[in-house]
Amino acid sequence: MDSRLLRTLLVLARTGSFTATAAELHLVQSTVTSQVKALERTLGARLFDRLPSGARLTEAGRRAVEHAREVLVAEQRLRDAVRGSTEVEGDVRIGAPESVCAYRLPQRIADVALRWPGITVHMSPVGTRAAIAGVRSGALDLALVLEEAVTAPGLKVNAIGVEPIELVTAPGVPVEERYFLLEEGCSYTDRFVRDLTATPNITRFGSIEAVRSCVMAGLGWSVLPRVAVAEQLDAGTLQRVRELPDSTLFLVTDPRRTPSAAVRTVADALA
Repeated sequence: MDSRLLRTLLVLARTGSFTATAAELHLVQSTVTSQVKALERTLGARLFDRLPSGARLTEAGRRAVEHAREVLVAEQRLRDAVRGSTEVEGDVRIGAPESVCAYRLPQRIADVALRWPGITVHMSPVGTRAAIAGVRSGALDLALVLEEAVTAPGLKVNAIGVEPIELVTAPGVPVEERYFLLEEGCSYTDRFVRDLTATPNITRFGSIEAVRSCVMAGLGWSVLPRVAVAEQLDAGTLQRVRELPDSTLFLVTDPRRTPSAAVRTVADALA
């Protein structure tokens, strides 16, 4: 079986978009469509439902994705064994909170790319539940989650750091009139809301940038990682109300799967 078809399958399963898949693989969209159809003919099953919102895996597609990863990892091991190669290369899929994707991962990934240019890292901003589910299903090779504690039976969970959390507002904003917080599923904002003694007026966004902009405009208060507001605190456009309990950063992997050399390399770099 042509491994190019399997790679296209995995990218389309992750992006859910023929256009995005074509861009990532440096193909024209018609080639992606042809490759998916060729794979469906070979396997004798429909792998994707083509919907207005994008391509969605069928049940057969989900099973194909799981085994396709195993085939590609085995192919890479065979290639390395035959060549006697020590080169580390391949795709690594990481799920992490938006703040970690935006502020913590880029420099680590840049360091990896400089030393091992054959590694391609794909980052997806996801919450804890989706991150753990992604590792369990094989959709993600690695996950980083910010929590007080993580319970994930069958998975390996290692604490690798802490993320300081701040309650912030713009100078002169009245006390606790409105909160602008990240969407539910963000561990540190959910914990903050649980600890409030009164029912707050909350507006939620899916973007740290949107939350921070609202607070800087003087519209209310927010709870954000220190790394996301450090520049604004130094400039005085935001002020610290108080520090909140730190969140622990955990690295989650699946010990049932044999990681590729690329996955091991990136995991070591993160840890």
